[in-house]
Amino acid sequence: MTSSYGVMDFNTLKKENQTGGTSDPLEGEVAVSEANLESLIKDSAQHLTILFVTSARVNGGAAFTDELRSVIAKHAGTIRLAILDADQQPRVAAALRVQSLPTAVLLMKGQVQPLFEGVVTKEQLAPVMDELAALAAKEGMHTEAPREEAEQPALPEALEKAYSAMESGDMDGAEASFTAYLEEHPGESEAKKGLAVIALMRRTQDVELQAGREAAAANPKDTDAQLMAADLDLLGGHVDDAFARLLTSFRDTPAERDRIRARLLELFDVVGAEDDRVLQARKKLSRLMF
Repeated sequence: MTSSYGVMDFNTLKKENQTGGTSDPLEGEVAVSEANLESLIKDSAQHLTILFVTSARVNGGAAFTDELRSVIAKHAGTIRLAILDADQQPRVAAALRVQSLPTAVLLMKGQVQPLFEGVVTKEQLAPVMDELAALAAKEGMHTEAPREEAEQPALPEALEKAYSAMESGDMDGAEASFTAYLEEHPGESEAKKGLAVIALMRRTQDVELQAGREAAAANPKDTDAQLMAADLDLLGGHVDDAFARLLTSFRDTPAERDRIRARLLELFDVVGAEDDRVLQARKKLSRLMF
């Protein structure tokens, strides 16, 4: 199974019967792809996010997307909407274990939780979003109106170029840009993350998700199978599962420790060095090493 790596352009989604509905995207709305899924999950530590998985094939899907936008708009700055086109990004939909369309998933505190399946009414949506907004406030999450994009710290031009290449599907161009930047700025975390994300995409590009998971379950001592399953876990936003799998393999297969540790460090770069899940996994790895 293969798919485009690019982030969708919402300007193409405003026609009738298209995935994104007919209304304008909300401020801060995100189009989900392999390139940005993990960042969305990580950012959900502060921004409660509804990840909505749909398709142009869904009967009434465009109208429902518009209704979902109108309900979430009342909680601007508290609830962020992210839309995944299952036809454009089938591997991401599979990694999220989507069983039917449309499906809504809650991203909160770095966790991925099912919210609802199928088309529901606006009257059913409203109280759910009210409860989620109240929960976000109770948990001390971000509840301010979205800031203008210009207020956000800008990436260096070279990194912007690299991410643009990645989003357009030019993995070779993105890799070259990240590599060149890293040579000039050794250890720079954003460039390391970009290279790690590209490597993750390439490793999983032609892998059937279910087959990968079944191979790992059937062969717990097969390091290759466990490495691939960890990649698939991370791709689907199951960060803790990915780390736990590799830490277990590190403990149980001493002869393969160097390979497993190298993959763990690479996945740490994907998630981000300051992420709590990475910090905890590093501590566990250190205990296993010494």
